[in-house]
Amino acid sequence: MRKVLIKHNMTAMNAQRYLGITGKRNAKSAEKLSSGYRINRAADDASGLAISEKMRRQIRGLKQAVQNAQDGISMVQIADGAMAEIQDMLLRGIELSVQASNGTLSQSDRNAIQMEIDQLRKEIDGIAQRTLFNETKVLQGEIYPAQVVVGEKTELVFGGQLPAWVDMTNTGSLSETYTNQADWKETVGDPPNETQIASGTASINHAAAHVDFSQFDGSQSMVNDLIGKGFYTTCCTCSNHYSIRFTTGTTHSKETSGSQYIFNIGIEGVKDAGELIDRIVEGTRTSPGNDFGQPAGHYTLLIPDKANNRLIVCDDRSSENEPPVATQGGKISWSNWQGGDIFFNTKPSGDRGKFDSGVVTEVKRPIYEDREMDWNKHISLQIGADSSRDNKLIIELPYINCRRIGLEEVDVTVTDGPEKGIDSFAEAIENVGRERSRLGAYQNRLEHTVKNLDNVVENTTAAESLIRDTDMADEMVMYSLENILAQAGQSMLAQANKSIQGMLQLIQ
Repeated sequence: MRKVLIKHNMTAMNAQRYLGITGKRNAKSAEKLSSGYRINRAADDASGLAISEKMRRQIRGLKQAVQNAQDGISMVQIADGAMAEIQDMLLRGIELSVQASNGTLSQSDRNAIQMEIDQLRKEIDGIAQRTLFNETKVLQGEIYPAQVVVGEKTELVFGGQLPAWVDMTNTGSLSETYTNQADWKETVGDPPNETQIASGTASINHAAAHVDFSQFDGSQSMVNDLIGKGFYTTCCTCSNHYSIRFTTGTTHSKETSGSQYIFNIGIEGVKDAGELIDRIVEGTRTSPGNDFGQPAGHYTLLIPDKANNRLIVCDDRSSENEPPVATQGGKISWSNWQGGDIFFNTKPSGDRGKFDSGVVTEVKRPIYEDREMDWNKHISLQIGADSSRDNKLIIELPYINCRRIGLEEVDVTVTDGPEKGIDSFAEAIENVGRERSRLGAYQNRLEHTVKNLDNVVENTTAAESLIRDTDMADEMVMYSLENILAQAGQSMLAQANKSIQGMLQLIQ
């Protein structure tokens, strides 16, 4: 027979326990439905919460990175707008320079043009100084150099090569006979070292580099073909280059370019190759009243071989007064020369003592050294959520002023000033255009950066939502189920309480 217990209503206790469990689950479902989050506290999903919080950090950081990139675009646009205005002024400068080049203008007209050009130059520097973005000068980027100048190097520039119809030969042989009067010393008889003086004839064979103008016919077309072009010879004792440059007119001049020497030879009116060679010799030889010749201590000399209409190089003389002479026995030696101005050629060796086409000028170029960017001295845009350098974009600001863009001095009131002004303004337009192009590339890059960041934010947010947010449909099913269970539990608890009434009837 089953025992009937009245002290403890186990059925009611069981129903009450399950009703409590159902109530807690129902409360959690209601919380999720009302908040929209599946995870409202760490206990709801500990690992999911950790992943979700990392994603939230990334999302928040990327959203701010988008704003940073947009600020960078705004800064670049301000700099580009200022340079666009500068370019408009430079174009006006071109117009003024071209106008000043016209021969119909008087000196007072050019003075008026110069006043406007001066004001344009001042305003270019003014715009460069006054253009700001959040108190940062965006056209004064010299304080942010990616490279530094650590020295300078000398480079030789070879330009103005001769036309193909000029023959250049750096090897070969040429035989010439010189009749010399010489002193020599020889140990003969008694007393020793007796000095004897005699005359002798020496036949000197030597290799000769040469330039052959045999095809030159004196026509104006060939003269024009030579103007601005030339050739050079190198010294046998140093690395100097001595260039011959053909120019208009009939006068000659000498100029230096570093340690290189250029002889400008006027060839207007030259009728044949022989006269052309005479002009070259005239413009390069040292003679009374002519100081063009070679510098002291350098002995490269050009002498003609008129029989073949050639120029040959005569180099490696020890001094003005000591050419080689013939001694007894026909050998070549050095002595105190008593005769005329006679020299000989030596064989070219390597880059020394030879001819080549072109005019050699010497330029000094700065030596740049890359240096690691100082992250505190650049416009650094934070375009990512992490602190690594991959999440930074460095913008090197342009450095704009008249001096840097090639417009330091423009004076259209002097001879050749308008033409130089045209070149200066053209160079400045090119330089500013290059900087605008560089900033435009930055802006394009930033716009792509913004698009990518928006895409990453969107997809990361979607991933975080799957972890953190409530699935409303699924949660409503659970909420309805818990409501049904709660109602059933309440009914069963009521029934369990009624079972006690049966026990009272037995007592009665």
